[in-house]
Amino acid sequence: MNEHIEIEYKILLSQETFHRILTYYQNQITHDYIQTNYYLTHPILNKKKYMLRVREKHNHFELTLKRPYQNYLIETNVSLNSQEKEAILQHQPLSNEITDILEKDGIRILDLECQFSLTTHRYDIPLKKGMLSLDDNTYLDQHDYELEFEVYHEKEGYAQFLEIIQLFQLEYIQNCPSKIKRVLDTLKKEV
Repeated sequence: MNEHIEIEYKILLSQETFHRILTYYQNQITHDYIQTNYYLTHPILNKKKYMLRVREKHNHFELTLKRPYQNYLIETNVSLNSQEKEAILQHQPLSNEITDILEKDGIRILDLECQFSLTTHRYDIPLKKGMLSLDDNTYLDQHDYELEFEVYHEKEGYAQFLEIIQLFQLEYIQNCPSKIKRVLDTLKKEV
């Protein structure tokens, strides 16, 4: 199990701006990969503002739980094998550190729903104050582009984030909605 406080700044981009930033950083990209997030839903997860997903990347699987903590999120990750991934998605019993947290909050793993996924082509660029990721996302016949900067320290990271976006004449007011929120909003529009 891996657990840390997530401090990140993120904004949505136009396709054109995404490609301008990608070109600007092309020689600094250390990882370029496809990942798919399978989002799990439950009324209590929503009520507590938790996010739960299974991520598939390079044929490896990880269960992630994000929970509010002060002004941040606590991110808890547990590696899964393919059988454990299928158990979660098929409503079968499974026990690990995250399912223990969920059970304590009254959420049974058997009651989780997986109604949608989101696939990201991600480009990672390590910078002095954090990891800059450029995401090309597809979900529910939608396509969007996002810049995420996950930082090591809030103030120093925020200053570097502002420097990055100012290079491209971008403004920051607050973080854009999370990926799961964007998917859920799209689902609501389709109903």
